[in-house]
Amino acid sequence: MGNAQKLLEEFGGDYATDDAERLYADETIDAIYISTMHNTHADYCIRALEAGKHVMVEKPLAMNVEDCLRIDEAVKRSGKKVMTAFKMRYYDMLLKAKELIPEPLLVSMQMMDDKWPAGIWANDPTFGGGNVLSQGCHSADIMRFMVGKDPIDVYAAGANYYQQNAQVDNIAAIFRFDDNVVGNLIQGDCKCPPFTSKFFMQLFAENKTVTLSDRLTTLIYSEEGKETILYRGKETGILEENKAFIESLRQNAEPPINHMDGLYATLMMLQAIKSVKSGKPEPIRSLIQRDQPVLS
Repeated sequence: MGNAQKLLEEFGGDYATDDAERLYADETIDAIYISTMHNTHADYCIRALEAGKHVMVEKPLAMNVEDCLRIDEAVKRSGKKVMTAFKMRYYDMLLKAKELIPEPLLVSMQMMDDKWPAGIWANDPTFGGGNVLSQGCHSADIMRFMVGKDPIDVYAAGANYYQQNAQVDNIAAIFRFDDNVVGNLIQGDCKCPPFTSKFFMQLFAENKTVTLSDRLTTLIYSEEGKETILYRGKETGILEENKAFIESLRQNAEPPINHMDGLYATLMMLQAIKSVKSGKPEPIRSLIQRDQPVLS
């Protein structure tokens, strides 16, 4: 409440409150931002939708499959708009990579952080779920974005190697998409590698490659018979995603990163973690498209 009061004093507004019900009941409010601890996302999001509010929600969409699907059902019931806050979609070099290789055959994504402290809330098994779920949603989303297809299933290996939260702390996962497109993900917090940086991605197509390093701000494009090209960009996204959300409300249009994007990215990581524990491939798309068969 103290931080909210400071923001009110600095930027203005009608009031600051720690009573969520007051926001839901306020008829002057059209949209609610949910940037609270991960275990509260589902209930806050559903309550806001039921109150007739549009929603911008941070990742992960929820902490388990059941809550993800509850949000999906609430969106359909309410008819309100939900945008998931995936700022990395707006990185200029990611957009350039998608332009250069719009239909990759293989995508490899690595997000390796320094070891997370035990005391931060995002590493708590109840409130945050740990690195693989929390940050892995970003990795899963940009992988799906670059592939341009929905994932069918995932097979993963990993473990709880050293974190005291008993959560899977490092993972390697293979995602299977339509047309035999494959995504490979390494996610964890062993130690941020200095050469590739925390965020590292490669796209492969016939006679073409894209490599993204320096937190996805440096792009190297190589194509058979042509000179290799180097591009440099910057980290963007927070301002762009907020502008996009507001514009979608003004135009009564679907947000560019909607709840389905959040749903898929979160389920990709939840099912990858489940695969680690089960030792077998786990479905993703069939959890969402429950009336459609899974391709084998």
